[in-house]
Amino acid sequence: MEIVFDKKAVKDQEVEDTVKEFLAKIATLEKTRGIPVYVFQDGVKKSYYIRCTISGKTMADIISLDARLDPQGGETFRGNRDILETHNTFLRMKDDAQNEREFNDLIAEYITSYLPEKPLKIWGGQHRSRAIIDAYASKKVSRYHGFRVYFCLSKEQRTELALISNTSMAVSNDLFDRQLEETYMGPYLRRWCVKVGLLKPDEDFPDVGSRAERITTQGARSFVVSFFKGKEVGPQIPENELDRNVYEPYLCQTGAFLDEEYRMLTEKMGGKLWSNKELQEAGRSFAALHRAQYEAIKDSKINFRIFRMKAMVPSVLSAWSFVAGLLQPHPARLKIHLSVPTAPKGVPDPLNAEEMSRFRYYQDIETYHGLGTRAIMKDRQRMAQVFLARTLDPEAVLDKKLLNQAVNQFTALKFFSKGYTT
Repeated sequence: MEIVFDKKAVKDQEVEDTVKEFLAKIATLEKTRGIPVYVFQDGVKKSYYIRCTISGKTMADIISLDARLDPQGGETFRGNRDILETHNTFLRMKDDAQNEREFNDLIAEYITSYLPEKPLKIWGGQHRSRAIIDAYASKKVSRYHGFRVYFCLSKEQRTELALISNTSMAVSNDLFDRQLEETYMGPYLRRWCVKVGLLKPDEDFPDVGSRAERITTQGARSFVVSFFKGKEVGPQIPENELDRNVYEPYLCQTGAFLDEEYRMLTEKMGGKLWSNKELQEAGRSFAALHRAQYEAIKDSKINFRIFRMKAMVPSVLSAWSFVAGLLQPHPARLKIHLSVPTAPKGVPDPLNAEEMSRFRYYQDIETYHGLGTRAIMKDRQRMAQVFLARTLDPEAVLDKKLLNQAVNQFTALKFFSKGYTT
């Protein structure tokens, strides 16, 4: 069968040999009819691919929806989204596939270094692929579907392909975060989360954080960066000045670009970052706080996800971590901070999530959703003051009185930092 490199594709022998292998193993309409196959090359990342058509029957035998960003990485997890089986769009796809609709522009990688029995790994169109496979399994529907099949991808090319393949649908930034972390940073952040108890050994960061009940890639990055930003500030502030400053817990950006502060920190510290004992102690303590909060709410009458996951709210997580770093030179207060707070009287959970949700300072707008509910800087600053206030007394609880005192302190500090006005 004739294989032709497009005029804008640099001829590559490895690619040509791999395309020949693909065509020898997998039935395509082009092979059946003896149509020449053209090899194209992407202008940005120089990735090689062909366009071809494959039947639903063949797809059922060769398709894998568990594409990996790092095929050689023993700890790598799947790079794609979970199938949203109850989503109306997917249900429509299933119905269309069963009614013999032909789909196009499915994006796949031909690779046999893992799951060789399923050599075509889907990067774009996993929902359509699943619908096609299900239609064949249930009704033996087999139409021809259009593919772009990529060959001999580098890790960087594979990540780029995963990103661009998912931008045509409403995809959570959490998926992009996870893909970038896997490709450019490796498994270290996930290993650290497993070590301190923020993830289970068989868990990965979620691809849709709003539905999952575990820490996101953004949350884990923010915890690490915020801790070291607090740790940098701590030695500069005497004990008696700790509560007289406004602090800025850091929240890593999320989406298709790697957060610059996180990147610089990992480059600066290297392997020492993940073995840092102070960071590990903070991580374990925060995991204990999250578990205590989760279990207390789960067994209560106010069993709402927003209350169960209170510790993972960006403003709460980043502020808690910042304060853990800030208090490293102040062991007495640090010890209090790292302990799980006692729940206030008559309240099931240590973070008093329901009271925080009702909290509104007299200067807050009517639509304010409560303390520690948003990710903006003001909420992160307020939560840092709350956690600091709690460390003034080992018996302190996060009740309404403490929340008011902390926010009053924050407001006064912000006011005086602007200077006197007439």
